Amino acid sequence: MNKIKAHLIIISIIYILFSVFLFGKSGNMLIDFSREVYIPFQMLNGEVLTKDIFQIYGFWGYFINQLLYKINPSPIILLAEAHILAYLIVVGFYLTIINFTKKNYALIFTLFFISINIFSNSIFSFVVPYSYSMIWAVLASIYLMYFTLKKNYSLSFLFLGLILVNRIELFILFLIGYSIYLIHKKINFTKNIPYIFIFPLMNVLYIYLNKIAFKDIINNLNLLKTMSKAPSIHYLYKITGVFFSKYFFIKNIEELMIFLLIVIIGYFLYIKKLKISSIGFLFFALFFFNQNGMLFCLGAILLIFLTIINIKKLTDKEILLIGFSLILSSKALFNTSYLGYGNFGYIFILFSCYLICTKFMSEKYLISFIIVLLTTLNIFNIIYYKNNPKLQTNTKGIYLTRDFKGIFDKTNNFIAQNIPKNQNFIVIPEGQIFNLIHQKSWGFYNSTFTPLDFDTFKDENFIQRLKTNKTPYIIFFPRNTLDYGKSPICYNFGVDFCTYVMDNYTRIAIIEDYYKVLIFKRNEK
Repeated sequence: MNKIKAHLIIISIIYILFSVFLFGKSGNMLIDFSREVYIPFQMLNGEVLTKDIFQIYGFWGYFINQLLYKINPSPIILLAEAHILAYLIVVGFYLTIINFTKKNYALIFTLFFISINIFSNSIFSFVVPYSYSMIWAVLASIYLMYFTLKKNYSLSFLFLGLILVNRIELFILFLIGYSIYLIHKKINFTKNIPYIFIFPLMNVLYIYLNKIAFKDIINNLNLLKTMSKAPSIHYLYKITGVFFSKYFFIKNIEELMIFLLIVIIGYFLYIKKLKISSIGFLFFALFFFNQNGMLFCLGAILLIFLTIINIKKLTDKEILLIGFSLILSSKALFNTSYLGYGNFGYIFILFSCYLICTKFMSEKYLISFIIVLLTTLNIFNIIYYKNNPKLQTNTKGIYLTRDFKGIFDKTNNFIAQNIPKNQNFIVIPEGQIFNLIHQKSWGFYNSTFTPLDFDTFKDENFIQRLKTNKTPYIIFFPRNTLDYGKSPICYNFGVDFCTYVMDNYTRIAIIEDYYKVLIFKRNEK
């Protein structure tokens, strides 16, 4: 048995162990994942993306999940899918980085990738996905890189097409970067271009079969435009940290000055030929800023810095990897929160930094710094899981923190015992996972009722939908909306909507267990 096969067996065993012990315990099942499991259920019930369901991400993830629901419409099947996709991502990562470093070192990075990122406690999780489209895009990105290294450009373009049907913003960057690389290498790729259209043609087929009109697509795009300009989303990005925003630098000025000082000292040691000390300072800088996601962002700065001062020492293949890492991480750096999207790109940023540092110091010393850094991060992850255990609810496959488990179970029991099977309900502001559990589609174009949704769709549209659907029950489930800069619903957002509910619905239950849930029933007329 060769070393690669042996390593893949080790990787698989470790991955399976993590999967068994942490199944369903990453991320947050009530926020975002709730939306991801509900939308395919809507599709299973005949509703159509763009036409009946507001679409933020690509078709592909929802289409696949709808097919899986034909087997069993349960969160468990989608969690199993996520674990399989994440496993393929891990294998692809290992097979890619062995082209750049020793196989044993590649194994070390991969095992840490599993323990720190794949099973991260972040809401932006690989195995409890806030967005299946992002997981598919990460998977496609890695295999785009892998098959490029193997010079199999047909499959590279096929995976480029898979990125397109999931995350168009990543596709644009990868298309530009990949084209520059192929042209620079004087590779004739024209015969491979048709492969890029295979997955998009499936999208076209979906649009055709479901009779999605051009006006539906335009309407969806206009709503996306409105959403992108909403005050609540700008507040969300501001407080969680758009990297290249003025607020980021104002908020973190002291930390950034310390980081800059450490980098300057490290560079001084570097030019004085004290290379081990210099890299120690640089990685100390990363360790120092471990908290609040700054580790990722400053790692990206370090990568750009190292690339610039070592550009002449890098091969085309290495520059390709660095470009790949920055593009995969671009959404975290330029578009949204580094606390979230940064989780998907952190290991690639770190490995690229490591790769450049091997140009001026021994891999043996460097891998020691890496092991110390990643072991520390691993300890933080373990401590988090220990101090914030996720408990299984009375619905199989759904795990929540201790404070939410009680209210979730009580609400779930109330729905089962008091809401007739032929009547539906909506959960506000988030909690569509209840609709999947009780097999009730609510018939709203939006899939959540957060401040962002009220900024986008407006109270009057929600009120009109309540009138049209004659929605029998409304459940107000606790969800802190301070991350959008808003107090709970009915205070400084959704006021007109709540007024309509109070005038036309009667409260039939208050459920309490650390949190409070209010349930309203439509008045008989």
